[in-house]
Amino acid sequence: MGTIRNWVLGSSMAAAGILSVPAQAATRAAPVEAVTIRPLSLVKTDDLDFGTLIAGPSAGTATINANTGVRTTAGGVTAAAGGTPKRAEFVGVARIGLLITIAISASPTLTNGTGGSMSSALAVQGGTGIRLFPGTGVQTFRVGGTLNVGANQQSGDYAGTFSLTVNYF
Repeated sequence: MGTIRNWVLGSSMAAAGILSVPAQAATRAAPVEAVTIRPLSLVKTDDLDFGTLIAGPSAGTATINANTGVRTTAGGVTAAAGGTPKRAEFVGVARIGLLITIAISASPTLTNGTGGSMSSALAVQGGTGIRLFPGTGVQTFRVGGTLNVGANQQSGDYAGTFSLTVNYF
């Protein structure tokens, strides 16, 4: 019995010695880094405005070109003097070279508060999706669209809202 106890005691001491003293050790330094970026900011600088329109006996459209800002009409819609037709503009500021995604909310239905409504279809200059933020760190996003004016559309001041979302990753 003493032999087994001595053998267990000796084996335990040998194992403790092996575990406590490394045969070899190596240490290397690793850098720790972080990059901070300023938050993306987005400011609306102009509203989308289709201007003053005359609705005729047939339906038509008024379009503000997202690229040029020019208003055109078609069908039974005539452009009238008054108002200031223009595309919406947003200015974004972010770190140069960021990948960004651009999305626009559902196109709004414009209403006049007394039961009249007109649907629209909006478009972002250059389209939605993924882009590279430009080398200046500042980008202007322009939104135009088409307003569907009904035949003999009820007169009034029509309004609606939409959202432009820019995310970076």
